[in-house]
Amino acid sequence: MITALSIKSALAEAKRDQKDVFISDDTGQRVGWRLVLRCQPTGSASWLFRYTNDGKRNQIKLGTLAGLDVHAARAAALRHADTYNETPDVHGKLRADDAAQAAALADKAAKAAAEAQSQEQREKYTLENLMRTYVDYLSKQGKTTTARDVKSLSKHLATIASKPAAEVSKRDLVTVQRVLLDAGKGRTANKLRSFVRAAYSLVLRSESDATAPSASLDFATTGGVETNPAALLAVAKGFSGTKDRVLTDSELCKLLEHAQKPESGAAGLAVRATIMLGGQRMAQLLRAKTTDVQDDFLVLLDPKGKREVPRRHPIPLEGMAGDIIKSAVARAKSLKSKLLFSTNGSVQLSGCTVSIYVSEVSAEFVEAGISKNPFTLADLRRTVETRLAGMGVSKDHRAYLQSHGLSGVQTRHYDRHEYEMEKRDALKKLHLWIESLGKAKKTSAKRK
Repeated sequence: MITALSIKSALAEAKRDQKDVFISDDTGQRVGWRLVLRCQPTGSASWLFRYTNDGKRNQIKLGTLAGLDVHAARAAALRHADTYNETPDVHGKLRADDAAQAAALADKAAKAAAEAQSQEQREKYTLENLMRTYVDYLSKQGKTTTARDVKSLSKHLATIASKPAAEVSKRDLVTVQRVLLDAGKGRTANKLRSFVRAAYSLVLRSESDATAPSASLDFATTGGVETNPAALLAVAKGFSGTKDRVLTDSELCKLLEHAQKPESGAAGLAVRATIMLGGQRMAQLLRAKTTDVQDDFLVLLDPKGKREVPRRHPIPLEGMAGDIIKSAVARAKSLKSKLLFSTNGSVQLSGCTVSIYVSEVSAEFVEAGISKNPFTLADLRRTVETRLAGMGVSKDHRAYLQSHGLSGVQTRHYDRHEYEMEKRDALKKLHLWIESLGKAKKTSAKRK
């Protein structure tokens, strides 16, 4: 047995004879292994576990004498002895254990990396980012008004905005709709449903449509979006947004007078322009530049709907239409601006500014007893079309003048006529009617 005295003696012998001396815990029984201490001439010593396998002697270093006392060394040897009792190939077992441990560590690291990636994807491909991607897509398509609406209404998705887009359910969206409906915002609920549905449709379409942005494709390939949770949502009935407010002749006449006042500024000019040009969409009109006035036409670009490329929409500058655009061009030149409608020459006039102006005039009219009910900017376009219909302008010609969405194979693929004469005729009738309003007012004033 190895003792403190035998160790001291072996170290001295190794130093004296300048050769290694081995001592062991020899029990006198042939068990196939033993604990050995190797003493070297340098004075150092190391513990070894020796065993036989297939008739060959093998050894495993357990540690140094300085690091392990005899009791710790025996405990380490016994652990290897347990392995030896299972299989005489202790080295092979140790290598297998090391390999298994390394594999386990690698698997753990891989799982940790996968979890980190999964968490990163969950944080990146959220519903909030999906709606932001859709807003960017609309903006690049030139559909700035719709993009602004989507961005504004997306705030109602706050409770589920951080949820991965692939995990958003129909029930999640119905809950958001229900909150809006309970607050009396049915129109908002329907518009939001439409926008969310379109955002998901863009993602699903991107896998087979090269024109779809790569950002939306990422939501499908990496973000895991495979279905459209908004596709089966029911439309809230009774909130279609259809309105029937049409200004009376007196209201329209007084509105035009008010819009002509100097204090009405750019907003008043824009209101007069949209009426004189046949009820054009304010958002499209406000994007116009002086360079869009070409050969007695104001050429607007209509990106509304599913168009990938905005449709060219020329409006003949007939009569009052030409006069109002000349005023706009003159104002732009005085401000050294290329924008037909701007606040100070450098910033495009906002549709919200015009809308607020019309609402304020409406409030004045209601207070003064001119109007029984308030009206909005959107009611001006409806008023013009309604009056044109009453003048005998056909539905198709009104549609071309106001750039409504025209469908059908004939319209989409064959009819490239720009309906210049038809638009001119419609504008002449409109302007004659507006002139008659002014004359009627003067006549009424004289009678009084």
